[in-house]
Amino acid sequence: MAFTKLTTALHLPRLGGGNQRYTDTNEFLSVGVLIAFHARPAGTVYPSLAVKTAVNRAAIQARNIVRIANDEMAKVVIQRRNEPAVFTAAMERHFNLSSTGGTAGGLLTDNIVNKPFKLGEVFKHDRRWVLEKIRQKMLSLSFHLNTGIYVIDMDIANRTADGGTTIAAATIDPDEAYTYRYGANGFPLCGFRNGEIHLDFSLMPTFTLNAGASLIIHEAGHKFLNVPDTYYAYEANYPPSLDLCLDANPDSFAWTAMSLATGVLRMPNAGSNDWTQCPGAAL
Repeated sequence: MAFTKLTTALHLPRLGGGNQRYTDTNEFLSVGVLIAFHARPAGTVYPSLAVKTAVNRAAIQARNIVRIANDEMAKVVIQRRNEPAVFTAAMERHFNLSSTGGTAGGLLTDNIVNKPFKLGEVFKHDRRWVLEKIRQKMLSLSFHLNTGIYVIDMDIANRTADGGTTIAAATIDPDEAYTYRYGANGFPLCGFRNGEIHLDFSLMPTFTLNAGASLIIHEAGHKFLNVPDTYYAYEANYPPSLDLCLDANPDSFAWTAMSLATGVLRMPNAGSNDWTQCPGAAL
């Protein structure tokens, strides 16, 4: 059931600059999945059932994927199990963490896969140290996505306000999704001081289930980890250096999560663009 957005009803100020709003209506698609959109005249069905179903399924898949990926990270980092082949491959492909040694430009003291535990090396900046950093950020994503997902309709063809200012309809830059990041430091603890996740709702029914989920995970990286983009997984220069993967590349987290959750290395090749064909059933 749709209802008027609280911020609209109470005329609350926007986060960030400008005061022009476009979306005015909220609707819970399921428990923990809330959308925002611009209501149409009475008698007009918007968003369509197909769109709402696609958005809801992608949101649920996104939270399941990151939860499962976090469990896989914990098995290796906390329980100290050996890395499965897909785990090692995902870290090399999406975090530039070599499986054959190398210290990531001096960032690591050593890079030994399945390194035995030694008390004297607990505080070393080795492979397990960086895997723990990745796990902590994956855990943060899992916490936020599994406590509720809020997405806003971009409504590209009709939107008349963007970033708090009035625009002409159909002039917003076309994109699948975006999230405003306010300032270089942001507030990664809860994401409140960053903007919300925006999706092009009209495209969601055209995506596979995992492709739609990957968009949400990527944008959640912007919002909750406060990381900008360096390279996308389909670009030839991907992945960037390990430090940039950690601090400035949400695709590293999105596609690592997708790989660990589905048990197959996703986006396996530099310069590939197979994300819209990424298969996968609901988890």
